[in-house]
Amino acid sequence: MGKNSIGSTITYFFLGEYFSDALRTTITVVLPIILFFYLGNPEAAKGIGVGALLISLTDLPDNRLNKLKTALSSIIVFFCTTLVVSSILYSQYLTAVIVVIAAFSCSMFAVYGQKLSLIGTMALIVCTFVMGLHPARPLYFSSYILVGGVWYYVISLIQILIRPYRSLHHAIFECLMSSAVFLNAKAKNYDVDVPLDLQQKEAIKLHIKVNQKHELIRNLLLTDKYAMNPNNPKGQLLLERARLLIDLYEQLNAVHYDYALVRNTLATGPSLKLIANLIELLAKELEELGRHVRSAKAYKGEVATNIEYYQKRLMLLQEMERLNESQRKIVLKVVSNMNDIVRIIEMIRGNERTPEKHLQELSGAISYPLFITGDRFTIKEHLSLKSPIFRFSLRLAICFLFGFLLIWQLEPSKYSYWLFLTLVIVARPKFSITWKRNLQRLKGSLGGVVVGLVIIYFVKSPVVLLSFSVIFLLGFYAFNRLNYTVSVLFITPAVILTLGSYQGHFDHIVHDRILFTLLGCVIAIFATYLFPIWDSRQLKEKINKATKDCLQYLKVAIERKENLGENISRMARKNANLSLSALSEAIESASQEPMRKHLDFNALYGVQSTVYQINAIITSIYLSLNHKPEQADPAVVSQIVNNLSEVATLPDSTLNPDEIDQESDHSTKQKLAHIAVLSVAFSRFNAAFRA
Repeated sequence: MGKNSIGSTITYFFLGEYFSDALRTTITVVLPIILFFYLGNPEAAKGIGVGALLISLTDLPDNRLNKLKTALSSIIVFFCTTLVVSSILYSQYLTAVIVVIAAFSCSMFAVYGQKLSLIGTMALIVCTFVMGLHPARPLYFSSYILVGGVWYYVISLIQILIRPYRSLHHAIFECLMSSAVFLNAKAKNYDVDVPLDLQQKEAIKLHIKVNQKHELIRNLLLTDKYAMNPNNPKGQLLLERARLLIDLYEQLNAVHYDYALVRNTLATGPSLKLIANLIELLAKELEELGRHVRSAKAYKGEVATNIEYYQKRLMLLQEMERLNESQRKIVLKVVSNMNDIVRIIEMIRGNERTPEKHLQELSGAISYPLFITGDRFTIKEHLSLKSPIFRFSLRLAICFLFGFLLIWQLEPSKYSYWLFLTLVIVARPKFSITWKRNLQRLKGSLGGVVVGLVIIYFVKSPVVLLSFSVIFLLGFYAFNRLNYTVSVLFITPAVILTLGSYQGHFDHIVHDRILFTLLGCVIAIFATYLFPIWDSRQLKEKINKATKDCLQYLKVAIERKENLGENISRMARKNANLSLSALSEAIESASQEPMRKHLDFNALYGVQSTVYQINAIITSIYLSLNHKPEQADPAVVSQIVNNLSEVATLPDSTLNPDEIDQESDHSTKQKLAHIAVLSVAFSRFNAAFRA
């Protein structure tokens, strides 16, 4: 079983999007280099190769129109950056001034969103490469960079024209695989040997990961005008798949049981083990489904409906006859939840679509642009030290200035630009991410140096060394979006072998690679204390946002669905999930910051866990087809609102968790009572945190 799973994962990797994109990109980069070196024009080979190499890193999964916009922006920015920097290299001081200004300006691109932020980062990397290559003819070299960029994106755009929904199919696949892992984690809740506290933290992390996959699908699909055209059958099919994935996600997260109570109640007999086995079988079905979902053809797998699943399900139902009333109700709810999951899996597996009339009604009711995570194009708001983007941009510019001052004090080296390259790559707005990037780059660089030295020791042929470089470049691209440490482990020997084969002096290259990488990492770490951006200082704001979105989601859930538009309901659900993810990420980031010793992380984890549980129960109410607003006791709702509201003095609660049989009733009234109990715990945790 384990070997088959590992084998399937390896097979998928080599047949999947990451490796195929890496192969296409490597060929696109290497081909012009070989061609122009063969034609006797090394300047063109370097310029076009570098242009294609660097611009390829701006090419993220996207739809046709957005990718075309990214291509045009990248090509123009790269050409202008190269021309300006290469034209002023004759003066060290002028170069320092221009590059420092570029460090600030390009970092401010983040104001305009993630895509332009990446283009700005890559433009800075272009600056460092131009300083390292020091072209003799600026205009010619800039033109070669332009040609390299155009050449790369022509190939990339041709691919997306041929297969326009390739990235979207892959995103759906990853969402299913993440959902399978999440479901496997749910199965552990019924394993008495797994501590519930650890399991809860794992579930929250996986919840965040699945939510991120949904965000990617939304941005790929809902911004694609061609896919969203009602007359486009493929687009409508993908839209329906996305809806089914959201339904699946809701079912996976809908009912948050009191698992300690479940374990105690079902402690005797095989019920717990049977439930865990059934959930694991459903997770396995999701994995199998994910491996085929990138195709528009219906998948004929039979895991969820095979003999083993129904045998165990029958055994569980037979076991219910020997259970008491409270035990039977718990098992019935679990079985009902699994039945809903099976139904959605069957719909995705068969590519079943919503009836055309209903689909048109939904299309008219839902305003899809509202669900796209947009970016504000208001740079005036960010020209202040209150803006994290401005603070980071100023910090990076100072890092570059310090880098120039430091290099001028050292012996001249043609590889000193690696210091600036390291700064661009590892310096991040937040301390936790900068620290993580530093460790990843150091581990990858040192490991890559060892690999490069071993190859140099045994291989002397320049042709063979360059062949290894191409293989390592392929590895870099294959892992660039998966694992940064591994990608650095590949690119480091690629650089050493390429430069050493072309220029000689392997020892000098290795020495400078280690030296300037270390210097860049040290500067980046110490610079985080300059205009710092601490997540620990934003926790209160994140908690308040999470509670507000919880309350809004609750109000939507207990209202009649016909009284609310689809947009309001779905947006409330999305905001609740996003704010929980933002809170969880902030807590994780704060746990790595220097002042973590001054924070009460037990209280913070308590807040995080409670919000997660409350959201899960609200989702259960939201999905209930038979709930009515009058079932929501105003006094209980008021109690919840009071406990979750932003007030200086938190109210005492008259509700006692022990007085509520959390598993005895599946009604809206009992679910709200459970939320009220959780809100009491939340208020206590929040009070401890504020204290």
